[in-house]
Amino acid sequence: MFDIERSRNAIREEGLSGWLFYNVFHRDQIADLVLEVPADRINTRPWICVVSLNRSPVKIVHRIEAGILQHLPGETILYSSREEFAHAVAKALPSAGSVAADYSSTIPVGSYLDHGAALFLESLGARLAPSDRLIARFLGTIDAAGFATHQAASMVLYAVVEETWARLGEAVRAGGPPREGEVRDWITAKFAAAGMESDAPPVVGFGVHTSDPHYTAEAGGAALQPGDTVQLDIWAKQKTPGAVYADISWVGVCASEPSSRQLGVWNALHQAREAAVSLLEKRLAAGRSPSGAEVDKAARQELLSRGFAAGIRHRTGHSIGARVHGYGVNLDSVEFPDARPLTDGACFSVEPGLYLEDFGMRTEIDCCIVDGRLHVTGGERQARLLALR
Repeated sequence: MFDIERSRNAIREEGLSGWLFYNVFHRDQIADLVLEVPADRINTRPWICVVSLNRSPVKIVHRIEAGILQHLPGETILYSSREEFAHAVAKALPSAGSVAADYSSTIPVGSYLDHGAALFLESLGARLAPSDRLIARFLGTIDAAGFATHQAASMVLYAVVEETWARLGEAVRAGGPPREGEVRDWITAKFAAAGMESDAPPVVGFGVHTSDPHYTAEAGGAALQPGDTVQLDIWAKQKTPGAVYADISWVGVCASEPSSRQLGVWNALHQAREAAVSLLEKRLAAGRSPSGAEVDKAARQELLSRGFAAGIRHRTGHSIGARVHGYGVNLDSVEFPDARPLTDGACFSVEPGLYLEDFGMRTEIDCCIVDGRLHVTGGERQARLLALR
C-alpha cells in the first residue's frame, strides 16, 4: 500500500512541495512502482497524481480509464478533453515551491517524463524539480526481507563460482578444454537447480574476450587456451516476489601462475575494490553517508595512480534491487555522476574493472548498508587470482 505519510516526510526533507506522477502506456516505471499501479490496467490516456504536503493526493484520470488509480486515497478528477485535463492539473499543483517529477539530467534510470509533458506542466505554472533523490528513498533501498533474499542469492552465487572453477580445472586436466558457451550453460543449469532466475545469461569470457565488459559468446564461443584470462560475471535472484538480486564477478587464469601483466592488473583492481570498501566503512562508522560519486573516486584513484587510465571503461558499481541494475545510488563520478548519499537499505555492487587490448579483468562484490554498518554479502571475497593447476 502506498504510504502517504512516508512520501510527505520525504518530500518535506528534500525541500519540495510535492511529487507529481505522470504516466501513459505505463511508460514511467517509477510512477507505476511507487504508486503500485498494476501492469495489467489499461493505460492509453495520460493520468496524473499529485502528492502534496498539505492536502490529500489528487488523481486526474480519463473518463474511459477512471479506475486506473482507484486503489489510491485522495480526490479523483475525471477529464475527457485537453482543456479539462489542463484545468484539473493547474488546480492540483502546489501553490508554492517546487514539485518533483520523474526526470533527471544526471541519473538516466530515473528519467521518464518526456519533454512535451514537462513543457505542458510548466505552462500551467509547475516549478519542476528532479525526483532522483526521492526515487533513491523509495525504490533504491531494501528492507530486512529483501536483504535476506539478497544474502541467500549471494551464497548460491559464491557456491556456483567455486563449483564452476573446479569443473573447469577437471576439464583442462582431462585434455578437453571447454568453450565459453559450455561454461555459461553449466552456470545457468546450476541457477535453475537452485530455484534461481536471471534477466540474462551470465558473462563467460576467455582470453581477448575478457576485454569486453558485456561480452556475449556467439555459436558456443571460444575454447579455453593455456594462459587465458578467465572472467565469470554472474547474477541471479530467487523466484519469489520482491526477491533482490546478487551480482558478482570472479577472475582467474588458465595457468598454474599468472603472468606479471595479469598479476599487475589484478593487484590494481584488488586495491581499488578494497579502497572503496574502506571508505564506506570509515564514513559510516563516523556517521557520515558517502555519496556514490565519492566511493567511485576512491576506487578510480587507485587505478589512475598505477597508470591504468586507458583501461577504465565503467563506473565502480551500481544499485541492486529486484532489478539487477536497480533504481538506487550508483558508484559513479564520471559516467553519470551520482551525488546522492548511500544510506540505510542501500544495496549495491563494487566492481572495478580494467580492459586492455588483449585481456581484461573485473572483481565484483555486493554490499548492503544495514543499521549504519556496511555488510559485504555472500562468501569470502576474492583475494587472489584463481588459477587452473
